[in-house]
Parts: sequence; structure tokens; C-alpha cells
Amino acid sequence: MPIANDGEDSFHYKRQVAQRFDRAALTYDAYADFQRVVLDRLFRHLPCSHANAVLDVGTGTGQALATLSQTLSPSLFMALDLSFQMLETARTSNHLLTDLPSQQGALSFICGDAESLPFSDNAFDLLFSSLAMQWCLQPKTLFSELYRATAPGGYLVFSTLCEGSMPEIEQAWQGIDNAPHVNQYPRLEALLAQVTECHWQIRHSELATVPMWFSAPEDAIHSLKKVGASLVVNKQNNSMSPSKWKTFIKQYEQLREKRGIPLRYQVAFVVLQKPCS
Repeated sequence: MPIANDGEDSFHYKRQVAQRFDRAALTYDAYADFQRVVLDRLFRHLPCSHANAVLDVGTGTGQALATLSQTLSPSLFMALDLSFQMLETARTSNHLLTDLPSQQGALSFICGDAESLPFSDNAFDLLFSSLAMQWCLQPKTLFSELYRATAPGGYLVFSTLCEGSMPEIEQAWQGIDNAPHVNQYPRLEALLAQVTECHWQIRHSELATVPMWFSAPEDAIHSLKKVGASLVVNKQNNSMSPSKWKTFIKQYEQLREKRGIPLRYQVAFVVLQKPCS
């Protein structure tokens, strides 16, 4: 998780993130194979078969919403994201949920920041978040806010990236330049230490390597750009010469394996519970 130096840096960073995902809203679902793999695995960790009030944090295009609705049957169901265009796409693709009567859990969409939730204390029985937390700036603020909005006995179920994700990109760039090309992610142990500092009880945690395979290096990079996930924090210059790009592609091609061009992620799957007292 990146760290901002002050409020102005934080505002600029979050605006960048929102703009990236705004631009990717129309192409996201076509390229989100990795996101779907992680989401399907995270669903297996849902700790209950019903939750009265549910919030999907960082909903994106709303890929989780139908399953959450069917599995948990909430009477209060909300989806939050920093990107307005992502929410519009989610609203369109989940129109059947938004058309339900309010007493049957009609879905509401909120454009907002997970580090400053626009909800009252103890508002939700279950908070769900898949591959969104790595874009937040201050882990302690994030987990404290999620804790505040969770009812006693309620759950936070999430996936996020950890240290060691996308090593192939870093390896391919070695010797070409010294700029960062992959964001820095926390170790699982550090992540769990942060949640316990915010009073969460850990009910389940695991770290999994999730490999994705592509026919060409360009396809691996497009899998990031087309879902809005190519923003590298603290990178001073996002421009790249054609010769440098060609060198990178050549280096990445040398990492080809039997199944194709690899791009591996380290993904944490975590279930937390807020104590009842």
C-alpha cells in the first residue's frame, strides 16, 4: 500500500486512481480474468449464509454483487467505489438488483473513499472487498474505518495483493532503468499485524500464488492497463521511449514458460470479525 506525505499528495493520488479506473470502466470486464479468479476463490471464504446489511468495498464493475445478493440475501445492500464510471458500469450490469423493492435488498451505489466511509457506526453485518485495498493509502485508517462501520460480531472478508506480486515485470526491467515498475505491497505478516492493531479478530488468512498466462508480453501488460491497474506510485515519469519499450518486451519474452508468458500474483485471502463486546 502506498504512503502519501500529506493531504495534498493524498488527494492527488486518489484522483489519479479514480481517473485510471474511470478510463478502464468500459474495458475492465473483458480483461479481468485474474480478478475473476481471485473473486471466485474469495467467495469460498464467506463465513455465513445470511447477512442483513452488506457493503461491497471497491466494487468496480460490480462483478461480486449478484453472488453476494444470492448468497447472503441482504435487506440493506450497498456498493462503494472511488470511480464514478465504474459505478455506472456496475449499475448497468446489475440493474435487476437495483430494481428490487427496498425490503428485498435493493442495491444502492455510493461513490466514496474506503478510508473515509460515508456511513454510520455499526452499519453493516458483512463488508466484502476483492483486490481493492492495495489502492488505499493508509492501512491503519482503512482498517479502522471498516471496523467502525461493521456491527459487533460482523465480518470483513477481503483479498489484496502482497509482496512478491508480478516479479516477471520487475525482472524484465532489470538493467533497462532504475525506475519502479511495480507497486510495493506488504508482507502478509505485516498486513495481519495492521488489522490486529485495529482490534479485528483474524478468523482465516492465507497467502496464495495465482499465476496467469498470456500468449505474448504485450497481452500481460494489457491485462493491467485495460483494468486500470497500471498506475505505479512514486514513478516520476510515465513516458517511455519506443526503444525502451521494445527492449522490455524482448526481456519479458525470455521469461516464457511452457504455458506461455507468466504473470504471477501473491494474493492474501482474509476473514476478520469484529468482537461482539
